[in-house]
Amino acid sequence: MDTKDKRLEEYIHPEGMEVRVGRSRMAAVAFLTMLIITVIGALSYGSIWGRDLDYQSGYGVGQADDFEAFSLSGLVIMIFCPLAYLLLQSVLYYWLSGKDHHAIHWNMNWNSWGFLLRKPMPLKYYRVILLLPFCIMGVLPLIHGFCMGNEMIFFIGIFCMVGGSGDCYYCWKLRSFSDNDKIVDGEKPFSATIIKETY
Repeated sequence: MDTKDKRLEEYIHPEGMEVRVGRSRMAAVAFLTMLIITVIGALSYGSIWGRDLDYQSGYGVGQADDFEAFSLSGLVIMIFCPLAYLLLQSVLYYWLSGKDHHAIHWNMNWNSWGFLLRKPMPLKYYRVILLLPFCIMGVLPLIHGFCMGNEMIFFIGIFCMVGGSGDCYYCWKLRSFSDNDKIVDGEKPFSATIIKETY
């Protein structure tokens, strides 16, 4: 009985500081990121890899088919990338929470879906969970596709960077807290309770 009570105590957290990011702000950040990365990426990629720069800077920038978005492969990428992103995040959640599958739970509603943390975790690990998928699936493919002239890999990088921009912004919002402070996700994504180690 003592062991069961001790285990339940891991999931009961004391009062802490609540942190939230508004949906409208998150949407604005994602849209701005998409606009900047797509326009700068299209112009840079077009000028380096021999596209018609006048066309790109005029009519071509707004056409997503230059990044194969409307092709069958583009559709597969747009379905596969979010699933791979979530899979990578779930593996990191599981591994960094001490391989406790009760520490995370699936959340899905009309405006968001993903895994949420139930058990307090140090912020240094939580930051890794937020930023590592963004870097592995967004930044690295973007750089590789740009350097090698591979449009599909470049599109994957852009798509995952835009999709992960919310995680980056959330990590930036948590910048004022110490790495040793603990975090537990709220009922909705991008809301959490921070349990400070020292007051």
